[in-house]
Amino acid sequence: MFLRQIRRYSVQIAAEIANCVREGGPVVALESTIITHGLPYPANLEMAQSVEQLVRAHGAVPATVGFVNGVPKVGLSQGELEAMARPGNKHKVSRRDIPYVMARQLTGGTTIAASMILAHRAGIDVFATGGLGGVSRPFELMDVSADLDELSKTPVAVVCSGPKSILDVARTMEYLETKGVPVATLADGAKTANVPGFYTRDSGVASPFVLETTLEAARLVHSGKDAMRLENGYVFCVPPPAQIALPADYINAVIAQTQQEAEELGISGKQLTPFMLGRINEKTDGLSVKCNVEFVRNNAVVGAQIAAELAQLRNSFQPAQQPVRSAAANPARAVVVGSVALDSASTVGAVRLHDSCPGTTQHSVGGVGFNVALAAAAVGGPQNVALVAGLNQADVAGRTVMAAFAERGLRTDGLVDLAGRTAQYTSVHDHRGELVIACADMAIAEQLAPQQVVAKLEQLGPNYVLMDTNVSEAVMDAVFDSCNGATRLIIEPTSGAKARKLANTAKLGCFPENRVHLITPTVLELESLYDAFSAAGRLEAVSSWFNVLDSLNINSALRNKLEKRPTARAYLEKGVLQQAFQLLPYFPAILVKDGRNGVVLVEIVGSETAEGSHSAAFSVLHRGRNGLGVLVSHYPAPKIEPTTIKNVTGAGDSLAGFLLAKLAQTRGLPFAAERDALVHGAQQAAAASLQTSRAVNYAALARAPIT
Repeated sequence: MFLRQIRRYSVQIAAEIANCVREGGPVVALESTIITHGLPYPANLEMAQSVEQLVRAHGAVPATVGFVNGVPKVGLSQGELEAMARPGNKHKVSRRDIPYVMARQLTGGTTIAASMILAHRAGIDVFATGGLGGVSRPFELMDVSADLDELSKTPVAVVCSGPKSILDVARTMEYLETKGVPVATLADGAKTANVPGFYTRDSGVASPFVLETTLEAARLVHSGKDAMRLENGYVFCVPPPAQIALPADYINAVIAQTQQEAEELGISGKQLTPFMLGRINEKTDGLSVKCNVEFVRNNAVVGAQIAAELAQLRNSFQPAQQPVRSAAANPARAVVVGSVALDSASTVGAVRLHDSCPGTTQHSVGGVGFNVALAAAAVGGPQNVALVAGLNQADVAGRTVMAAFAERGLRTDGLVDLAGRTAQYTSVHDHRGELVIACADMAIAEQLAPQQVVAKLEQLGPNYVLMDTNVSEAVMDAVFDSCNGATRLIIEPTSGAKARKLANTAKLGCFPENRVHLITPTVLELESLYDAFSAAGRLEAVSSWFNVLDSLNINSALRNKLEKRPTARAYLEKGVLQQAFQLLPYFPAILVKDGRNGVVLVEIVGSETAEGSHSAAFSVLHRGRNGLGVLVSHYPAPKIEPTTIKNVTGAGDSLAGFLLAKLAQTRGLPFAAERDALVHGAQQAAAASLQTSRAVNYAALARAPIT
């Protein structure tokens, strides 16, 4: 019961925000401490609503964050905003308070530090607030805001009016410099190169960097976070507009008087800041608080502009300018985590069980992981693809594998030398190339240690990872952890029995916190996945799963649309589409392979997706709630003369390898970005491999650009 309760407390992200992040749109996170602790009701509610409206008016989606009954939320509903604003016992939540507030199921507003954490978990890069925390006066107190430390380890850009004037601005800048946090002031047409002083336009402290435009600010984040993968945050100081800024001499005198009062009363530590702000508000007849509200509004506008510029930069970023994702001298765009094996494929004229059948046997290097990597290398170039797999380089099979890598010029820096038997796969086919039976000696795939796989992924720094399910559940969890950021993950289920392991993994995650972006099961593998997830109770009372299905609103209207299409009606009668719908929260894009019948793509889409397709036999779009929907498309298989089919074992692997290579070339763009071209090209890759005795038709895939 306790574990079920804990599972409920993963960050809940509003559907509109999750979809905008998924599609690469601009989102601005907004804090809630100013709602719970900064203003009285109803002024706090009016302020929060007006700030959200300003963000929308400037082309971004607002995401007010906070804790509601212990649940961390990104994107508060109007009802939750009002509840947060009303008088009552609300907590001020920083990093250290998060587990306490969650465990006690409390409600609270988030500081800059906690807001950054929730924003980062939701994939939001820009956060707008009022004033920044910092180093308190006098410095000897060693009272440093948790905001500064958070900026050193959470990659979110904070748009603010500079450190609060009651703080030691100079030492705050020194502290941020020590922590490696870039601080830049937006010049705003001013000649000064100083950091703003929150209430004033000039603190008298030099700004480390000065920028002229929000585009420059976006480029700074783009360079640090996307290109270099730095894990620190960014501070953009926005001078308050001249018409709302307070005269420096006036406010500095008020602050000095208040500081002296605090010393005389012995007020320090956690009580100092609220005392100072309260007394300053009294001494300025409420003017300081009014200014604070206007600063927040102004910073929200600038934050929206930066977020929009950043989204534009990312959407127009060319694949040739690959980001540096690893300290390795030779990173790989695409990495396959899975198996490599020595394959022996026999073809017999007439199948007679329990007897010797005349035929031919060919040996080659295979395994799902190797086949996918080989196909991806043919399409995307061998230097851009690496395979993380275990083998024994000393045994006969292992030496054969290494020779095959050398022959194709494939990378070997992902391989792990283990003590077990190198995997072998022995198959028997009939005269049409159809599989009759096979023996898979793949135990070594489960000997790969999670830490070995993680080390390889960190070394290779890919855009996309494809994992086959030959690996252990522990390795699966490790890969899910590693693919929790910019690196996207594809799953190739391998077989029905092995695909069932996915239902046991603890870190799979539901949309929009899904770790898997695409899965490519056969019809039988999809059924096994559905049965396993159902048996594990993951299609029942899990709230995150139910919330997604509720937003998709899969109902009779969708069924009626599908039943008008003969092919779709057949898939409904077999239960294929129903199974896919139930699994969508865990796998937002499901490409179901159905042999000569082609493929069916079922995916979660956003409100911007239009119905219709140039190459799909049918494409049915169903609009749900909260900006989400479901798109079901069927792509017939390319026409192939049956007599030309020689081997079917590598067709699915070739399809997956093509998808991996193409997606990795586009820097991990959402799968939906070029849906038709990707699926059409992948089917051509599969067709090419059907017409060769080898699992992957490397020459055909490498010879012609398949689009």
